[in-house]
Amino acid sequence: MYLLRKLLAALKLREAIKLADNAHARNGHRYFVMPADDGKLIVMDRYNFRRLKLKHYIKSEVKMRDLINGSFYFTPTASGNGYLSEDDRERKVQNYFKWAELQRRRAKTRRPRR
Repeated sequence: MYLLRKLLAALKLREAIKLADNAHARNGHRYFVMPADDGKLIVMDRYNFRRLKLKHYIKSEVKMRDLINGSFYFTPTASGNGYLSEDDRERKVQNYFKWAELQRRRAKTRRPRR
């Protein structure tokens, strides 16, 4: 991944993490930074996750454990447990960079050729 693309991707992730941390500081709920199909990042909590499942935007087979495993970042629980260690956070950031590059390549192949 080129340096500029990686820098822009890191800024997007940092902004989403900041949104999740601010929301967690307001009400103490656990928030997740998740990928979306359109290449954007979504910040959601358990309540919104369940709402999206009810409306069938998310498959009904998806569980909270899948949300934790598939997220690029998550805040601790209200009690302060379940935070990301530095190793896990670095691994999730690397997964995010791979996902961002894959999304860029997919978008490039969908563009019409001139």
